Amino acid sequence: MDIKKVIAKYPRIHLTPLPTPLEFAPQLTKMLGGPKIYVKRDDLTAIAFGGNKTRKLEFLMADAVKQNADTVITLGGVQSNWVRQCVAAARKLGMNSVAVLEGEMPQVYQGNVLLDRIFGAQLIYDSNITQELEDQEIQGICPITSKVAESYRQRGKHPYLMPLGGATPLGNLGYINAVDELMYQMDEQGIHADYLIAGTGTGGTQAGIECGLRLANASAKMLGISVSHHTQPKEVEIAALCNTTMEFLGIHEQPFTPNDISVNYDYVGEGYGAVTDAAIEAIHMAAELEGLILCHTYAGKAFAGMVDLIRRGVLTRDHTVVFIHTGGGVGNFAHPELF
Repeated sequence: MDIKKVIAKYPRIHLTPLPTPLEFAPQLTKMLGGPKIYVKRDDLTAIAFGGNKTRKLEFLMADAVKQNADTVITLGGVQSNWVRQCVAAARKLGMNSVAVLEGEMPQVYQGNVLLDRIFGAQLIYDSNITQELEDQEIQGICPITSKVAESYRQRGKHPYLMPLGGATPLGNLGYINAVDELMYQMDEQGIHADYLIAGTGTGGTQAGIECGLRLANASAKMLGISVSHHTQPKEVEIAALCNTTMEFLGIHEQPFTPNDISVNYDYVGEGYGAVTDAAIEAIHMAAELEGLILCHTYAGKAFAGMVDLIRRGVLTRDHTVVFIHTGGGVGNFAHPELF
């Protein structure tokens, strides 16, 4: 299926030059002695030090503009990469930005939250947000941000609720498009990938990739490395989001089932944002061998998972792997004690 034609039906605002580079990682490949490793550099998107969420925001922000929004409201952790890119994109398009941050107000502003302040976002701190409430936000019920939005409407504003992590059918267009881009790059470089690997949080990036792979009739398999605990198996949520996305696109194919989705939970540690020794090792390894900057929350855990799967022989010399670098290195500046 021609993904470009599918994507072209929907409004889009170009927030970053694409494609992002696809680079071979020779030192890492040699040191681990396993599969050929390539890195899709989605840490190099152009909004606020980059990251994977910019791809989703190209479509979501276009919808906000279409609805004449003047204020964007979203939710995320205190060191959220999503929030950083979201508020920056809003400012770029002349909108105000509001972010509800899950946690306490920091005593010192560092990392992502420092950038949120520099962008002039209104930051609302809430340390009582449960996993259940967050899941409802992901599902679009929005028990938290809808209340904030109502207060802005009463002030005569026109708010747009930006879903947590951009994990919606519209946001998923960003990574369907990324798969089309990646297929072209691999063909150009003569690469046949067996696995794509990325961190999985809300599940939107993985859902977009899964849909893109199916639309492209690609043989590569997506392996998500979970970065947080969930109230239900992420395979169930991602399969449902894939099906909703395909319905949104008007494409009627065999439905996704949880068995079609692969998520590994072995590298979460104590939970979202919790530091693991493996992630810290991965950060040093990627930096010292390939000059890549990972974060301990997303890309570091995903990279650590990939490294361990190679060491255990799950990924072998016969495989070729593309690691989707989702960015987030800015968060390291909030935790210098880790390094």
